[in-house]
Amino acid sequence: MRERSSPQTLVRAGDRDGLGSVYSSWGGLIPWPEETILKTADGWDMEVASPWRRFLPKLIFTGFGGDVSSKLYITTSRIVLIRKIDVWREVKGDLTPLGLPNAAAKEVELKRLQAAGAREYCSIVPSELRVSKSKKSSKRRSVLDLRLIGTDSRQYAITIWKPSGLDAETLSLLESRFPR
Repeated sequence: MRERSSPQTLVRAGDRDGLGSVYSSWGGLIPWPEETILKTADGWDMEVASPWRRFLPKLIFTGFGGDVSSKLYITTSRIVLIRKIDVWREVKGDLTPLGLPNAAAKEVELKRLQAAGAREYCSIVPSELRVSKSKKSSKRRSVLDLRLIGTDSRQYAITIWKPSGLDAETLSLLESRFPR
């Protein structure tokens, strides 16, 4: 995964480019000046697309099905998800007879990034996004599905979930960070 948006955007995702600016070498968040961490939660995942249409949306950050090794940081200025690069999950979609060479090259690149201490991250600035539609569920797992419009007039579809178990406290805090 390369940086999929410029640093000035409201939603930013990437891997190696965040090392030293978004997250530290051990995987912890590097806060902005005068930013405080409100909550840290393990095992959350996120998927971000822009625009929010169902037909061929551009994926900014792709979520995984199943358990993930990630950390969600909710701060006064942004929401950041940092997770370890999972080579198998990234490569398994390309493991077809025609995609095998691409999968091998991708695996080598991802292992190189892993060795350098890189992680995947997605950073969202919720104060610059307005909620157009929101759906929250806490039945089998905690899920927050948002349709947002940014101050840059772009549409974003953001889904944040906890694959295993419920975490109503974190879910409510996440929802409260996005202005209506």
